[in-house]
Parts: sequence; C-alpha cells; structure tokens
Amino acid sequence: MYDTENLIKRLLSSETKGDLLTLFHRNPGLIDTMEGIALRIGKRGDAIEAEVRDLADLGMLRISKLGDYEVVSLDVKRDMEIQHAITKYLESKSRGREV
Repeated sequence: MYDTENLIKRLLSSETKGDLLTLFHRNPGLIDTMEGIALRIGKRGDAIEAEVRDLADLGMLRISKLGDYEVVSLDVKRDMEIQHAITKYLESKSRGREV
C-alpha cells in the first residue's frame, strides 16, 4: 500500500491522469481498449498508456484480456478505498491546521 501523500501526488501528476479519472468516475462501468479510452479523452492511445499503467499499478484501473484485446476498467472497490484514504488524510490535515 502506498502512503496517502505519495498516492495523491501520483494521482495528480498529470492532466491525462485527471482526464482518465474523470472519465472512469463518470462512467464506472466503462470497459474499453487503450485506443478507445484515448479517443474518449481526445488523446492518442500511445500517449495515455503510461498513465493508464500507473493508475493500474495503484489499483484504480484494471487491465485485462478480453479475447484478443487488452481492455481497461475501473476497479470500483479499490477506487472507493483510495477515496476513503484521501478523505481521511485531508480531514486529518485540516484538523492539524486548526489546532
């Protein structure tokens, strides 16, 4: 498991990651190829691959085989865990500043 501060830095490290997270949060049931996802966010497939793989390394996205295709989907359970950890982290930071 990653520490929350580094996790947040990785999630916010590029505009493309922000686009990917927005796409999957708005469409949590989406299953598509790299090329299909890239088209949805206005990028080329090879331009998003490293970012998708980093989000998969964090556990937020899943990369799996569907026939001859490699497809990407949101890991809803892991996404919720990460959102909860970030919320707790931000709340603790907020309380720490108020003291």
